[in-house]
Order: sequence, then C-alpha cells, then structure tokens
Amino acid sequence: MINLLTAEEAFNQAIELYNKQEYGTSIPYFLHAIRQTPKTDYRANEYIAYYGLCLIRHGNRDEGYNKCVFAANSELKNPEVFLCLARAALIVNKRKVAIKAISQGLVIDPAHIKLKFLRSNIGIRRDPFFGFLSRNNFFNVLLGKLTYKLSHS
Repeated sequence: MINLLTAEEAFNQAIELYNKQEYGTSIPYFLHAIRQTPKTDYRANEYIAYYGLCLIRHGNRDEGYNKCVFAANSELKNPEVFLCLARAALIVNKRKVAIKAISQGLVIDPAHIKLKFLRSNIGIRRDPFFGFLSRNNFFNVLLGKLTYKLSHS
C-alpha cells in the first residue's frame, strides 16, 4: 500500500520504477512523495522535478516540463532539480534552457557528476573571446582556436 510509505520510501520506489521505464506505475509513488513532503523540505522540489520528468516520459510533455520549470524556479540548494530541468528541456528541444539549468546546478555543486557529464555530452561552447563581436568574426574564431589549443596542450 502506497499510503503506508514515507515520502522518501515512496520516492525511492518511484525512482526504481522510473529507471525500469515503468513511468505510469511510478506516477502514484511520486504523487504520494510530493503530498507527504512539506514545501519547505530540502527535497520537495526534487520530488516535483522528477515527477515532471516522469510525466514527460509517460507522454505528457507540456505538464511535465512545466512541473520541472516550477520546481527550478523556487529552488536554491538542490542541484538535482536543475538536472531534471536540463533533461526535460533537452527532451522538449529547449537547448538554451538546458544549458542554463546545467549552469545553475553547477553553481550550487560544481562537482555534481551527473550535471558535469550532461554538460560534456551536449557540448556547451565557450563564450567568444571578444563578446562585442560576432561568434563567427575572424578574430573570435582565430583567438578561440589558439586559446583552446593552449589550454589543451
């Protein structure tokens, strides 16, 4: 019975089902975890964000994405929320949102392995050398290549 579980137990069960791609089955567990958790709890937004990600995987892209955005908008301490938002944004083809979410999560925890892995997989570009010139400007391209070679040699 779901009702006998603590919020953390329900969330752990939901994640287990989510990882098995049993999205529809995991939804009631996510909802129970959300309902049982005070809004001031450290993990409250994390539960909402993972629920949103699950909704997206289950086929409800708009509502799921909105849940992830909602969770991230009120989050200050938990990088997992931004990981969920980044994943959700990539699924719904909002790359700029994903990049911003990864950056926000890494500000909270610069060593967060999953965020760093996601950042390296989507290939975030460095800022142009001269911000007042176009990224494709000859000088930005030349200096960008030189600084890249110098930093990777």
